[in-house]
Amino acid sequence: MPTEFLVHATGVSALVLNVIALVRTCERSLRLQSSLAGAVWALNNLLLGAHTAAALSLVSAGRTASSAATLRCAAGPRLLAFGGFATLTATVSLLTWDGWPSLLVGVASLMSTFAMFYLRGRALRATMIVTSALWMHHAWIHGSWEQILANLATAMAAMYGAWRVDTSEAAAPR
Repeated sequence: MPTEFLVHATGVSALVLNVIALVRTCERSLRLQSSLAGAVWALNNLLLGAHTAAALSLVSAGRTASSAATLRCAAGPRLLAFGGFATLTATVSLLTWDGWPSLLVGVASLMSTFAMFYLRGRALRATMIVTSALWMHHAWIHGSWEQILANLATAMAAMYGAWRVDTSEAAAPR
């Protein structure tokens, strides 16, 4: 029973952190809040026994925090960080391979890695919608209603965030 409570508590916490992150219009805040959500998702997946997802969520948390740190850097450091995290993501996916569902979360993680280092605004949030769809299968397999809700909420929050970014960009003085 305590483990089941922890599974649900970490899932709900990560869900809330994810949604709050994606409705932000500040690119740095989105990334920092998302990295915290990734760490909580890692714990949630570990408690579910989903080791590939737990490892990739932990990599994701580090990647997203690193992307916040390199957001305004020159192309060289950002490329180096991106390459390192893309390699780490692929390696973790292979080392924790658990059949074709691992492929879906691996592809989602690689897409997120690219998006966090190179995309902003609407394009970043559109990529988050696609990655949510890929993670949805994982959530369904593990019967995690928190992750199912998180993927739906992430997609909706990303759509809303894209609208907010467009609205704030349109209102900005030129």
